[in-house]
Amino acid sequence: MKKAYWVGLVNIKNKDEYKKYIDIAGPALLAAGATILSRGGSIKNLEGSEIDRIVIIEFASMDHAEKFYHSDAYKKGLKFLTSEVADRFLNIAEGLN
Repeated sequence: MKKAYWVGLVNIKNKDEYKKYIDIAGPALLAAGATILSRGGSIKNLEGSEIDRIVIIEFASMDHAEKFYHSDAYKKGLKFLTSEVADRFLNIAEGLN
């Protein structure tokens, strides 16, 4: 089974409200067995528009990554991510192995 990765690009508009999402989503991800590879560290923009935050999270499979997105545990945090809080792109990419 190939691993899968959430790749998120985020521009934060309201840091206080975004923190509410982080405080719920982070522990929920870890409890689900995901591995947070990058979240909130330094970013060096080489091409295109600058992004505030890049998130990369490893899951056991594409199915696991998608099921977690739709889980009740994740939805508790997701409700804080309105268009007033952040602009976000989130994709699941299948790994090579």
